[in-house]
Amino acid sequence: MRVQSATERGVTISVVGPTETGIEMQRKGYVISDLHLFTRRTAADDYAAAMRKAAGRADFFVLNGDIFDFRWTTLASVEDTAATAVRWLRSFAEINPNCDLHFVMGNHDGTEFFVDYLDRLAADMPNFLWYPSHVRIGDKLFCHGDLPLSLKPIDPFRREHSRAKRQKGPLLNSAYQCVVNTKLHRVGDVLHSRRRCGEKILRCLEDDRQGLADGITDVYFGHIHRAFSDYDCGGVMFHNTGAAIRHLQCELLPVTA
Repeated sequence: MRVQSATERGVTISVVGPTETGIEMQRKGYVISDLHLFTRRTAADDYAAAMRKAAGRADFFVLNGDIFDFRWTTLASVEDTAATAVRWLRSFAEINPNCDLHFVMGNHDGTEFFVDYLDRLAADMPNFLWYPSHVRIGDKLFCHGDLPLSLKPIDPFRREHSRAKRQKGPLLNSAYQCVVNTKLHRVGDVLHSRRRCGEKILRCLEDDRQGLADGITDVYFGHIHRAFSDYDCGGVMFHNTGAAIRHLQCELLPVTA
């Protein structure tokens, strides 16, 4: 059974529809985030085979933000990065035609110019869907997580696309690579406790006027680059898939929705 899509105020939420007998079917899927493809620090190749194998036996697969990285890309331009990203997504969707591929934007790939690329791909590939900030499948909610964890007074579930098209130069890329090589980027782990993340996301859900939190049992997010699963906060289970960045842990998590 396919996922049906409903759009409200520019935000797309996917819900599982009932079967002919009126009984809701459980669908099997996987979620991963923060591959940061096209950067020097990515370790995404280490997970490519597992992702392909998982998608081959899944009903849906969620790419939960920062799959690509326009800010730190090492390709010639952001336009080249966008075109290469679309080829990557198309290949993933074509290889797994029976798996719905859900792409959620993150802070590193949530750019305004990328929208046209994604719209064209979605029009061409029936099993590809994309979302600016989040998607709900059954009683599971997927969001990248940068907006709920931001200090800015913005609505976390109505992402505004970044208009910036600048990419970091080779000097800054080399400096960032030094940080990764010395493992200093792992300091972020201590700044994002599971409790802090869960409470902030729940507060944002409670403030959302769509009733998005109604019936939610699990929230899957990324952004903080710290992998963990099954953390109970306010009666909702929280899971983070970590990051496919060198010296960090990345988890390809199974989901039933």
